[in-house]
Amino acid sequence: MVRFGVGRFFSGLVTAWVVVSATFFLVRLVPGDPATAMAPPTATPVQIDQIRSYLGLGDPLWVQYGTFLNHLAHLDLGTSIRTNQPVLTDLLDRFPATIELAVASILLEIFIAIPIGAIAAVRRNRPFDHVSRVASLIGVGIPVFWMAIMALWLLAYKFPVLPLGGRLDIGVDLQRHTGFTVIDALVDGRPDLAVSALEHLILPAVILAIPSMAFWTRLMRGSMLEVLGTDHVRTARAKGLTERQVVVRHGVRNALNPVVTSLGLDLVALLSGVIFIENVFAWPGVGNYIFSSIQTRDYPVVQGSVILIALLYVTVNTIVDLVQAVLDPRIRPGLQGQTA
Repeated sequence: MVRFGVGRFFSGLVTAWVVVSATFFLVRLVPGDPATAMAPPTATPVQIDQIRSYLGLGDPLWVQYGTFLNHLAHLDLGTSIRTNQPVLTDLLDRFPATIELAVASILLEIFIAIPIGAIAAVRRNRPFDHVSRVASLIGVGIPVFWMAIMALWLLAYKFPVLPLGGRLDIGVDLQRHTGFTVIDALVDGRPDLAVSALEHLILPAVILAIPSMAFWTRLMRGSMLEVLGTDHVRTARAKGLTERQVVVRHGVRNALNPVVTSLGLDLVALLSGVIFIENVFAWPGVGNYIFSSIQTRDYPVVQGSVILIALLYVTVNTIVDLVQAVLDPRIRPGLQGQTA
């Protein structure tokens, strides 16, 4: 297990280096001059040259690459042209809002999609199974940004049962302790603000979770059907275990393995896929920051954000592989032949 973990760690490092290098070169191979793109329409050639010099674009490519890796090793992703703050500082300042939204969506997926998928498998070809499959197809097929706009119009404007957007009502002052609004409100002894923060969180979290819930429902159903048809499940039934014991102990537990793989990657996908959701709901997180930076052509922010999200993917993927090896020893090298 130790050898497997070390191997996955170094494999993750190599993958991270490839991703970082690919990001560096692809950004610079895109047609056009980044300095010209970032400069305002009224910029003079001297000002454009100053931006190019500031970004280090006048140096040879290999010098730029070396400088880039050196800065990255010191956790320097550059400085935002728009905010004049380090990109990493801006991202870390906005990460709590995005994490709060992503975690809320993940919890919805865990406590709704997984049980629905398991129940649909147990009740295969019954009305519940048919309804869940149709609902999952709809959830996967409808674009997220369209659902967000329609939900905002229907539930926040037409029938105002939920707030329009943001993390709190306009004008509400809340001292920042952790960056997580619900926790900060409770720390300040303001349960009313905690309730308000949850109300603001409901709509974007649900909309963000719907496509993943649809996918997880289908994944859990398929995995459960496969597990319920195996020999060890039939043996458990033959031993006299109740159907509930068979489903919970032998069915759900073994069917969760592919879901665990999706869980880690889905969390990073949510962190990187909230751009539309945060923009629609005026949620002050990383996605909104990236969207604004793309609009203003803030080159260092776009590059730094892509690198950070890519590194998150690699890190989470490595952790998921290690967790899978713990849950299912058959995937470890050298053990495949022993399980035949």
